[in-house]
Amino acid sequence: MGHYFYRILLVAILVASCQDNTKTNEITGSFLGGEIVNPNQDFLTLEREGELIDTIFLDKRNRFKYVFKDNDLGLFTIRHQPESQILFVEENDSILLRLNTLEFDESLMYSGKGAEKNNLLMEMFLQNEQNNDLILSYYKISPQEFLKKTDSIHQERLAKLNTLNEVHEFSDAFLNIAKKGIDYEYYDLRERYAFLINKYFTEFRKKIPQDFFDYRKQVNFNDEDLTSHYIYQRFLDNYLKNRSLEYCITHNLGRPCFSLSNVENLERRLKLADSLFKNDNLRKHFIKKFAKNQIIFSENDKQISGTLSLVETLGFSDDLINQLKALGKVHRSFFIGENIKDKELVTPKNQNKSYQEIVKRNSIIFYWSVYSSNHHKELHHRINELRNKYPEIDFIGVNIDATEPKIWKKTLSNFDYNQDFEYQIKELKCDKSLYNNYLNKILFVNKKGEIVRGDIQISDPDFENYVLEFLNL
Repeated sequence: MGHYFYRILLVAILVASCQDNTKTNEITGSFLGGEIVNPNQDFLTLEREGELIDTIFLDKRNRFKYVFKDNDLGLFTIRHQPESQILFVEENDSILLRLNTLEFDESLMYSGKGAEKNNLLMEMFLQNEQNNDLILSYYKISPQEFLKKTDSIHQERLAKLNTLNEVHEFSDAFLNIAKKGIDYEYYDLRERYAFLINKYFTEFRKKIPQDFFDYRKQVNFNDEDLTSHYIYQRFLDNYLKNRSLEYCITHNLGRPCFSLSNVENLERRLKLADSLFKNDNLRKHFIKKFAKNQIIFSENDKQISGTLSLVETLGFSDDLINQLKALGKVHRSFFIGENIKDKELVTPKNQNKSYQEIVKRNSIIFYWSVYSSNHHKELHHRINELRNKYPEIDFIGVNIDATEPKIWKKTLSNFDYNQDFEYQIKELKCDKSLYNNYLNKILFVNKKGEIVRGDIQISDPDFENYVLEFLNL
């Protein structure tokens, strides 16, 4: 109740202040305006289909306003690092927002003409995030029970959309986007369930009804309306995982099939993406993603060279090829057996320290960025659980935002991360974007500073088994 009152009060204040501004400026056309409290930067960006559309700067009062071009409306991503949210804009919308970066999900709320659509999209986003916990509760139940539960969720979402539509009379364009988002959330739950039972409950695999995947027949794998929609992209990613897994099971390729960081598995998904996607943005997004993952989970030069040779046959620009080559050069220092003891980090108190000074016993090193908010919050939550269960191991966090120590320290303080185990890269040896590829990389390092393992992700349900193996080295 307190959050609700707080949000309504903020919106009322914002509406009043923005109305004063718009009277003097006589803004016409579709409009986005608002205020950012505790901004991390003096601007926000507007993106579409992964491409930057415009940069919107804040004024001295941390407010902003932006008028859309009449021929450039629809679904956008609005981003104020490290957070982002999708935004749907139609003709003559005048959308107002106010958010506090310290309480992003709790404080973001839209008002003005077009607000109802975007508040619904925000609610759908939060519900979709909750599915991460939901699927872990549901994947141990039988396929029949799972279908009943997820059918119920799907119908509740559609009923909510229909109820709101009766009140607000949404446009056909928005209803199309919203309904597709609900459908792809439903499909995604099935894909995620299928992967987990194939890996952990093979007895359920035989009980999956023949029509379980019938929705795949109606999926549009090149939907122009949804190329930047997070639910659609998540579904496509999980679909490709399952297609690769199904190939593995059919050909009896063994346990590596279930490793999402296995290089051969990633290569299969890359080839599937190349054959499946005709939309240039989707094709580039997924091939680039899988190629980069192939490189950062490679164990030798041969695997890196194989990835580069494959991508070079797919008609991509020299820029992408050069990015991958640069990533390969960085990754060679992360091969198993490499020693990292001489690499330097910075403490929150601005002291320079080498890994040799930091790693005193078997340690697990994880990487994070302030600009991947959900990732670093979930990662640190999991690390704290592991730290309490395995006090014999040091869990060391390394932040990659070397050029922004103030934002890093602010994040440590805001989220109360244990600063005894937090460091930042001292300097970037290459383009920062290359380090972003290591946010899902975990290094198992022995007390000599040697990398023992680097081919697994913390999200792997078998992760603790690998920790136990590490303890017994």
